[in-house]
Amino acid sequence: MSAGRLRPPPRCRRSAALTTIVIAGLLSATEAARPVDANDSLVPSAAEDGAGMAPAEGDAALLPPDGAVASWRRVGLARVYAGPELYEYIDGGAEVFYELGFERVTVQRYADREDEMAVELYAMRDPAAALGIYLLKVGPAPGPAGQRATTTPGSGLADRHTAGRHQLMLVRDRYVLIVDNLSGKAERAPALLEFARQVASGLPPAGRVEVLDLLPLEDLVQGSERIIRGPLGLQAFILLGEGDVLRLDGRTTAVAARYGGASLGPHALLVAPYADAEGAMHALTHVEGHLDPEIQLLSRSDTRLVFRDYSGRFGVVAVAGPRLVLTLGLERRPEP
Repeated sequence: MSAGRLRPPPRCRRSAALTTIVIAGLLSATEAARPVDANDSLVPSAAEDGAGMAPAEGDAALLPPDGAVASWRRVGLARVYAGPELYEYIDGGAEVFYELGFERVTVQRYADREDEMAVELYAMRDPAAALGIYLLKVGPAPGPAGQRATTTPGSGLADRHTAGRHQLMLVRDRYVLIVDNLSGKAERAPALLEFARQVASGLPPAGRVEVLDLLPLEDLVQGSERIIRGPLGLQAFILLGEGDVLRLDGRTTAVAARYGGASLGPHALLVAPYADAEGAMHALTHVEGHLDPEIQLLSRSDTRLVFRDYSGRFGVVAVAGPRLVLTLGLERRPEP
C-alpha cells in the first residue's frame, strides 16, 4: 500500500470495493508519474482476439491504412466492441468506462515483419468522459505544482498524451487512443508517435472540459485531477460509504485533485456541481445519512459537515451555492 493511502480498519472491510480502494494517493503529493507500459494494455492476446465481436465498421475509418506508418500493415479487420460488449474485450475494469460514459472501442492490429502494434480507439459519451478515463489510467505527472500536465515533453504531439517505450495514450475530444508496442523493442517506439499522429489528424478538434475550471490551480499536483460520475470513481478517490454517496447518478460530473501547500498541508479537494442549490443540499443530507460507520462525524451545521476519517485525518463537506465542496485528508481539525 503506497504512502498516504488510507484504509479502514479490518472490521470495516465489507465488500470488494471497500476493501481495495480508499484514497488513491490522496496525500502522496510528490509521487512520480507512473510510466505507461505494456502491463497497462487492454489488448487481448492473439489467441483471444478471434473470440471477440465480429468485424464491424465502428471508427475503423479513423485508423491508419496499410503503409500510412512506414511498412506497417493491418492484420485482419478491425473489431468493434460497443455497449455491453466491452466486457468481452476487457477482463475486468469495464465498469468505470460505463460509469463515465462508454460507447464503443475499435481495435486494429498492425504488423511489420515479426513485430506487432495494437491500436485501440475508445469513443466516449463526451470529452469529460474521455478525459476521465485518460486521467484515471495515466496518473500523476512530474512537474511544478499549480499547472495542468498536458503532454510528454519532446514528443512533438500537441494533444494531451503520455508516451513511453511500450505504450502511448492520447485524449482528444471524446476519444481516447491507446497504441501498444507489443514487441516491446525500443527501436519500434518511434512508431507509437507516428500512429498517434495519423489517428489524431482525423479526430474532431479538442473539446474543452470546463468542469476542470472548478479546481483551483494553486498548489495543484500535476495530473492528479479526476473526473467522477458515480460510486466507482468516487471510491477510487475516497471511501465515504457504500453506493452513490454524492448522488451523482452518472449525470452530475464531479472533479477532484490532490494539493500541496503550506497553509493546509497535503490534502485533496472534490467539487460536485449540481443543477441548483437545492440539489447540493440534498446531496449533503445524503452524505450525512450514508457515511461509513467508521467515519466519525464531529460537527454539523445546515450547510457543513466535519468528520474524522480512518487514519485520524479530517474532512469537510460544505455546500457552496449549487456545489458540494469536499476538503479531505487535513492534518488539523477545521473550525466548526
